[in-house]
Amino acid sequence: NCERVIKPNVARKYAAAYGSTAAYILTGDAVPNTIQGVSSIPLEGIVAAGEFRGSEWASEDETLIPAVTRKGIPASKQYAVRIDGPSVNLRIADGMYAICAMLDSIPGGATLGSLVHVIRERDGGDREHTIKELRFTKDGPMLMPVSDDPRYQEPMPLRSTEHITITISGVVIGAYQPF
Repeated sequence: NCERVIKPNVARKYAAAYGSTAAYILTGDAVPNTIQGVSSIPLEGIVAAGEFRGSEWASEDETLIPAVTRKGIPASKQYAVRIDGPSVNLRIADGMYAICAMLDSIPGGATLGSLVHVIRERDGGDREHTIKELRFTKDGPMLMPVSDDPRYQEPMPLRSTEHITITISGVVIGAYQPF
């Protein structure tokens, strides 16, 4: 009836079910998946890469970000987050968009050296986000900053506790810099 607004996360589910893209579901563009290999993916929110912190999450927003189509990863399994801060500035600069693929769409999952979008959820539902490089140590998997800023050099264990669940939501597969 053209009066209800479809949210990007719902559009992504429809797109996966019908073999389309979230951009096509949201906008109805005649060519749903590619314009010379470029798709439109939803902006999910703003992530402080330096530390876990709550972010401005875009669940109500309909912003779409261009992303180069990646073979084997459907656009419906990709999303973008905007980087806030310098803690991954050796790989993605402050203000750029990290293009992420949902973890279940990556064959073999996250590997050593992957940049990963991580969610920490506390009892009571508080959710915080960060992006870090995944490393494996004798103490287990660690989340490492990738920065030349001295404030962001401490590794974080990738370990849940009784009251905190830490999960890898996605793997960064690219970046986008708007002009």
